[in-house]
Amino acid sequence: MKLTNRGISWMVLLTICLVHATACKNTDDVGNPDNETEEDKLNELTITIPPGGNSWVVNRVEENSSVITESGIHNWTELNSVIRTYFKTSTTGDLYIGLNMKVPSGTSVVRVTVGQQSEEISVSGEEYTTHYVGTFKIAEPGYHFIEIQGVSKEGTYVGDIDNILIGGEATTGETTFVKDDFYFGRRGPSVHLRYEMPENKDVQWFYNEVTVPEGEDVEGSFFMANGFGQGYFGMQVNSESERRILFSVWSPYNTQNPDDIPDEYKIILLGKGNDVVTGEFGNEGSGGQSYLRHNWQAGNTYQFLLKGEPSNNNSTDFTAYFFAPEAGEWKLIASFRRPFTSTYLTDLHSFLENFKPETGFISRRGQYANQWVYDTEGTWHEMNKATFTADATARSGARLDYAGGADSDIFFMQNCGFFDENTAVDTDHERAISGNLPAVDFSQLEVPSLPELPTYLDKTNWQVVGFSSEETVGEGDNGRASLLIDRDNSTYWHSCWSTCDQTYGYPHEIVVDMAQPYQADGFSFVQRNGSRKVEDIEILISNDNSQWESLGNFVLEQTASVQDVALPESKTFRYFKVVFNAAHDEERFASMAEIGIFAR
Repeated sequence: MKLTNRGISWMVLLTICLVHATACKNTDDVGNPDNETEEDKLNELTITIPPGGNSWVVNRVEENSSVITESGIHNWTELNSVIRTYFKTSTTGDLYIGLNMKVPSGTSVVRVTVGQQSEEISVSGEEYTTHYVGTFKIAEPGYHFIEIQGVSKEGTYVGDIDNILIGGEATTGETTFVKDDFYFGRRGPSVHLRYEMPENKDVQWFYNEVTVPEGEDVEGSFFMANGFGQGYFGMQVNSESERRILFSVWSPYNTQNPDDIPDEYKIILLGKGNDVVTGEFGNEGSGGQSYLRHNWQAGNTYQFLLKGEPSNNNSTDFTAYFFAPEAGEWKLIASFRRPFTSTYLTDLHSFLENFKPETGFISRRGQYANQWVYDTEGTWHEMNKATFTADATARSGARLDYAGGADSDIFFMQNCGFFDENTAVDTDHERAISGNLPAVDFSQLEVPSLPELPTYLDKTNWQVVGFSSEETVGEGDNGRASLLIDRDNSTYWHSCWSTCDQTYGYPHEIVVDMAQPYQADGFSFVQRNGSRKVEDIEILISNDNSQWESLGNFVLEQTASVQDVALPESKTFRYFKVVFNAAHDEERFASMAEIGIFAR
């Protein structure tokens, strides 16, 4: 075929265009991640974020204990549950995201959101498989979260997520998240202010003021005001309905279990204020504990006053007072005597911590102001210098959402919430001098006195003559009802749960015959040192095991320490019945180590 000049011109032009297009495409392809295949991006998911230490159900906090576990996201049934996984980047750019996920039954659709961008993936299969989600943009360095929510499901569960995987340019710098020790990682970093004390002075009193701004009183927060070398004193948010003023003193005996403390090392209660609950504590050292249930309010300023001075026989007495604007007067919390210690107040500090991992994604902040100490020479000294420190969670770099320092004439501390700007640990800070002397009249403070000690009655001839059930197989040497009165706090009764003739749930009950009538002023209870602690009980008494008089309902604390329940007036009786109505864990099982009665 003979080509005309016009045809040749068209072919040359077409060839030039094709070459130019190919050259342009090759040029654009160089370094363009958008042209990477999904398999390429899966291979770049080189960072594994474990949900167990970094994820929260943010809109249904009550689900965190069941949905977020050490091994990942499980028991996920609700489509409206919003799960966020937090991490921090030092660089920006593309972020690749994958989910190592399985679906027990059927197919689920999951939406993943970062910033304003969302992608949906369909997941099925009973084995864990890494599913590529998509490419997202990280525009600023700092903390970010990956939000996951179910869109649809065919089975009971949305799915299980073992790990969340990330990669891409945004992860080429330093990437921060909790890699281990998930319990403390989820609680978040604890922060402290260690005050500079006057030199060469014996400090007898320590005064501090705490204000929690509105909206910062997050459940699980402990705004500790007056810390000292042997204990701490501050206020907590314990639940939606309960707040406490807490004062504790450590035993000089080093143990995590208060039951292990020898008698000569135990903290002695010298006295306590009205409505104050006292007992023992463990897990972070052990010792004496006291608290007042008080509905303190965010935005109000509360005053804390602590006294510490040597006592007799190489011991030291520590006494705590609390002033609430709602009451308008100083209230005694408690006074404890610590053996094998002879000192005035030392190592004065404050701290802010979160003790509920379920709320570790929510920021909280406290203001600490007007710190003063009073020495044995009768002089007040203002403390306006402090060193900011933090715990191992912060120092290891697992969590970087912490801050503290001075703001005009107050100190402040902030933690949790995954905010970006933090404060260097071990830095010194100085607030402005206030000159506002504490308005304390020491002569008007309530002086604690030693309580009248109860006499516990001998149980040698007692017998359990009735019970709703007992466990004779599943608890080994424990479980039988007779162990409730064997004078051994390490043994326990347990309601039947294996080889039972029926399903036993609350209420449970125990009937004891003391062999003869006794006059009693109260009952003593020792919860099992483990699970299945009882919360609500009713006590009844009788002289014939037939006609019963109810003495009322009482609440037991979730502790294995001895708990005395005082009666309004002395009662004489031979039989007593304890009805267990509810448990702290809200399960149907009950357990108790020991029951007794006492006289004064």
